[in-house]
Amino acid sequence: MDAQVRHCGYRECGRELPYDGRGRPPEYCPDRRWPDGKTCRQLAAAERAAERAAGLEVPLETFRTAGERLASVAAPLARQLTDLIDAIAAVRDGALRRIAHAEQAATAANERAQAAEADAAAAERARAAAQQERQAALAERDRALTEAAEAQRRARHLQRDAEEQTARAWRQVAEADHARGAAEAAAAAAERALADEVQRRQALEAQVRELQEQRDTAHAAIQDLRDRLTAAERRAETAEETIEQVRAALATQQAETATRTAERDAERARAERAATACADLTAERDAARAEVSRLTSEVEQLRHHLARAEAAAAAADKRYERAEMRLERLIAALPTGNPAATPPPPEVR
Repeated sequence: MDAQVRHCGYRECGRELPYDGRGRPPEYCPDRRWPDGKTCRQLAAAERAAERAAGLEVPLETFRTAGERLASVAAPLARQLTDLIDAIAAVRDGALRRIAHAEQAATAANERAQAAEADAAAAERARAAAQQERQAALAERDRALTEAAEAQRRARHLQRDAEEQTARAWRQVAEADHARGAAEAAAAAAERALADEVQRRQALEAQVRELQEQRDTAHAAIQDLRDRLTAAERRAETAEETIEQVRAALATQQAETATRTAERDAERARAERAATACADLTAERDAARAEVSRLTSEVEQLRHHLARAEAAAAAADKRYERAEMRLERLIAALPTGNPAATPPPPEVR
């Protein structure tokens, strides 16, 4: 069957409503809302109530005025018009009863509509509050994510600084070890040189003793060997000078050895300070990692709060939808047309 085009039942709207011929045809726009927040169905119901109220009050007043005029004119004919007057009174009483019933039904319908509107307003407020909570939770999540990213960036920066300082400290330790090794090697070389000098000194002292023995033997044995003894004495003097030079060199070598030993101790102290700095940097890196772990835990908690806020918003949306459906059913249940007619059953959507 071809689709049929219908129009919205609210005169101020008049939009086209497509209908394919299946099921109950639509009467009003399903999703349009006016500036006051009401739908086309609600505005049409209010318009019908106003027209119904106005249409019943005017004919009733006209009927009463005409009846009074007729009674005054027909007073001389009261006996002949008694049946007519009784019929008029019955019609009037019936009309009044129907009017009272219609007014009661309209009042009850208005009360139900007001209650439904109050429920819808409460649902709308709950939905707005849930939306605000959701937006606040989203803002809190974004702020927490920003703080976590900043903390991770600081942690990475601190870790890089710690790694650089650790590498620099290890380089200093290596350089200190290298310098200490060089100093120890120089000290060992100095000790070996000192041992060589001692050996040479001992050898020279042995030679001196031999020369002294030779000199004494030369003086005691032969006078004519004085020249040779003089030469021997000169050699002895030369040997003593050599011994003094060796002694001076040995003292210098001992001073250099003491200086190198002090330098080696200083290098060891610098290596110990570098190891202490390395331990401090390691502790700072561990603290940064702990801070990152704490911020990660806070992000997880904020995500949990966000999930609960989204669930509350979804529940508020569902309550709002149920309130809106209830309002539509109440509006559909309002009497239309004949006041005495039975209202149609609520539409099941």
